[in-house]
Amino acid sequence: MRSPIERRRFLGAFGVAGAASVLPRPTVALTGSSPTLSSPAESPASTEPRGIVLSAVSSVVSMDPALAVDTETERISRQVFETLVGIDDETGATAPLLATDWEVSRNGLRCTFSLRPEVTFHDGTELTADVVLANFRRWGRMNELLPADGPERTTLAFESLFGGFMDDEACLLESVTATDDLTVELTLKEPLVFLPQALAMPAFGIASAEVLSDSDPGLLAREPMGTGAYRAISVEDDEVVLEAFEDYWEGAAPAERVVVRTLPRSFDRLRELQRGKIDVYDYITADNLRSLVQAGRLILQRDPFSVLYLGFNLNHPVMGDVDVREAAARAINLNALVESYFLEGTRPAYHFTPAALGVQSDEAARYSYNVEEAQALLEDTGYDGEPLRLYYPMNATRSYFPRPEAVFASVARDLTAVGFTIEPRPVSWDGGYVEALLEDDDRAMHLLGRNGGYRSPHSFFGPLFSQRTREFNYDSEEVRGLISSARSESDEQRRNEIYREVSDLVAEDLPALPLVHPISGVALGQGVTDYPMSPVLHELFKDIIPAE
Repeated sequence: MRSPIERRRFLGAFGVAGAASVLPRPTVALTGSSPTLSSPAESPASTEPRGIVLSAVSSVVSMDPALAVDTETERISRQVFETLVGIDDETGATAPLLATDWEVSRNGLRCTFSLRPEVTFHDGTELTADVVLANFRRWGRMNELLPADGPERTTLAFESLFGGFMDDEACLLESVTATDDLTVELTLKEPLVFLPQALAMPAFGIASAEVLSDSDPGLLAREPMGTGAYRAISVEDDEVVLEAFEDYWEGAAPAERVVVRTLPRSFDRLRELQRGKIDVYDYITADNLRSLVQAGRLILQRDPFSVLYLGFNLNHPVMGDVDVREAAARAINLNALVESYFLEGTRPAYHFTPAALGVQSDEAARYSYNVEEAQALLEDTGYDGEPLRLYYPMNATRSYFPRPEAVFASVARDLTAVGFTIEPRPVSWDGGYVEALLEDDDRAMHLLGRNGGYRSPHSFFGPLFSQRTREFNYDSEEVRGLISSARSESDEQRRNEIYREVSDLVAEDLPALPLVHPISGVALGQGVTDYPMSPVLHELFKDIIPAE
């Protein structure tokens, strides 16, 4: 029998945000008996254990893992739903999870997964190959299940990985079959060399077949039944409550209850950590670092695996001119940006992929900071001072964007100094920031970024440039062809050369300007002795070590 999920306002069917927020967030009221939960603000002397309390920087938008494309939604999805493939904490390499092992055929067109036996979903049903098939078939039809009149959206994980949905001729997934109760076989039209790594993304979390309904596509979001170490008790704008799943296949998690509180402002996260109201302060900002060090807090850092960028709308009559875009690129002082607003170890970005992936091209154009050259370029274009809308998020901290208002002010100041007239367009992240910029045909520029979901350049290039999107309105047949070629190239050296060519072309065409590869960090309170850090944010609460 299913455990009811209680909440005053459950973020329902097809809300999604992130690299990012793209669909509406309907209000759905649920009924049922409500479990007794203590408030995270209660004192340690309370009779009800306080549990572990973590900070989040934005609300969970949908508990449907297929729509998990922002870091906070993915964070919660990882706890409730598990993927076929996991990630090794020490090396970052693929590791068994719901699949104990997998085998790729010699020609790369067939990938066979052996499922872990005796795994139970939160509703008591069992993991079988047929359940995995049902999930793949649903992911492949998400374009049919999404509301036709919904707002513009960013690329979902399935279409980015396979090149389209199942009804699309370009989709590389030909079929998914069950050869027995615990064996699943994926057949491809062309090899996908990074397929196992990509299937570790939280968007591919396996849900119980009981909540996969064509007639009620939002059922999964309202009743998220996975196999994860935690089940969702309540999901609200300001707080998520998770409870350890007693029948978890690996044994119950050390922390019986985890509360994730939404605290968008870094000062609020610092204050609550210092007051002992939260145990984990994520996304430390540079202006708070000194206070944390002085208080003797244990600080953990993630290796840089994200990029912050300034996006351009190539359909805009001004920004469609590559010389205007180059003038903007040369106007921004990346070193000053890094030194002023990011943690030590952050580096200016001259490519979209972080250095760890080893595909940064020495041939790619580098637009060094040069005020005089930027002014001359802009003057030669005939730009007459027309106001240019520049979108930036408010009340948001991301792994790639610790202080958005301050970063915007710095970027806008640099652009203004060379002759641009900037019209600020601030939008709250939780208020639909990405929807707003995607739907504004007259926008000129925007600030956004992405965190790599797996250790392949495709994790960055694929969602951004493998197809024309409304984010940039950039359409390069050559870039699309190279990205398509790279995903099937089995020779690593040749594959990296292809990605370097992509890097060169994107730098030349300049649909967006990479700004920063940031370091992000976590500070621990007295209630936690260790936290599982991961550059791809594969951070499982079951691996948190509570203080004795």
